[in-house]
Amino acid sequence: MERFIKYSNRLGGMLNPGSLDLYLAKSFASRYIIILLGLVATLQMLDLLSESDNILAGEGAVTGDLWHYVTLRVPTLLSLFSPFVALLAAIMCLAGLNVHSEIVIMKAAGWSAFRIITPLILMSLLIASLHFVFTETISVKARAELRNWKENNYAADLPPAPDTVYDAWVNDGNNLIKAESASRNGSILLLDKVTQYIRDKDLRITSLIRADFAVYRDGKWKMFEVKEFDMRTSKVTPMENLVWETDIPPERFIALSLKPDQVNLQRLRSAIAQLKAEGHDTASFETMLHQKFVGPLSTLLMPLLAGLAAFGLHRGGGLFGRIALTGALGFGYFVINNLFAALGQYGAVPPAVSAWLPFTLFFLIGISFILVTEE
Repeated sequence: MERFIKYSNRLGGMLNPGSLDLYLAKSFASRYIIILLGLVATLQMLDLLSESDNILAGEGAVTGDLWHYVTLRVPTLLSLFSPFVALLAAIMCLAGLNVHSEIVIMKAAGWSAFRIITPLILMSLLIASLHFVFTETISVKARAELRNWKENNYAADLPPAPDTVYDAWVNDGNNLIKAESASRNGSILLLDKVTQYIRDKDLRITSLIRADFAVYRDGKWKMFEVKEFDMRTSKVTPMENLVWETDIPPERFIALSLKPDQVNLQRLRSAIAQLKAEGHDTASFETMLHQKFVGPLSTLLMPLLAGLAAFGLHRGGGLFGRIALTGALGFGYFVINNLFAALGQYGAVPPAVSAWLPFTLFFLIGISFILVTEE
């Protein structure tokens, strides 16, 4: 009964935060906002300086296009650096509390180390939720629009980015199909610069069939401006526009060449389901699907890792060393997470393991450091 009352009081404190909880949360949040705005403004200024000549060289460009570039680039920077900024904010907040002996006062009042960082973790959870929503609603659209604008050399008055993918490769039995781009408009799919690599049973290329474009309409494929190149005779044969007899569904071209960081969660899941139904390897897409959750949730780790900078006597010295070690841990997390993400995309590690193993490992490291300092 005593243990139940003890944990009920802790839960009640979290649901009804006191002035000290609010003080800690505001201290962390204010530093997070200031650092994020300062870092993004600096990076955006440097990026704009490097791209301004290209932007103003675009067809019909005006100086207002510089601001348009900023509005498309800033969402990406905000999403990319949010967890790292949370680490810096947590270090500054907790180290400052340590320097002014506020940590000692809290412990003297009966607060444990976990109780002290609880307001920071709850604020990190709020930031992670906003990060996820912001990325799925704004950032992915800004990335796709910016890519379309760059590929058109920053030309002015461009129409909205089409539902287009580039450099699409698919299998058609033994044959390989490459399309430089695939654009969808309703039920119609247009492939540009289509090349078929015809292979025998030993997977040796025997001929190439090249079409300027191919169209899928009313359940049929048709190729236009077709030429055939025979590998054995080196003869090029012009052909009439012809019906393309294939079982390739049009969605496969779009699904295989999606950029996960430029589509929302629902569309990425649909692409994975489409490719799985056709027997394709989806390790790369599944890894990036998990990363859509791991990225924002990484913010939750930062107060735990920053606890190393807080829970140690300031008069004992070594504060700078603890801060440096905390920063190294945080940086190490991002490096290892990116490494495992790459391994997951190449199929060397299962997608779920590649995404969640670094998160779990550093979560346990953060908990361990706090337990050690408590002892």
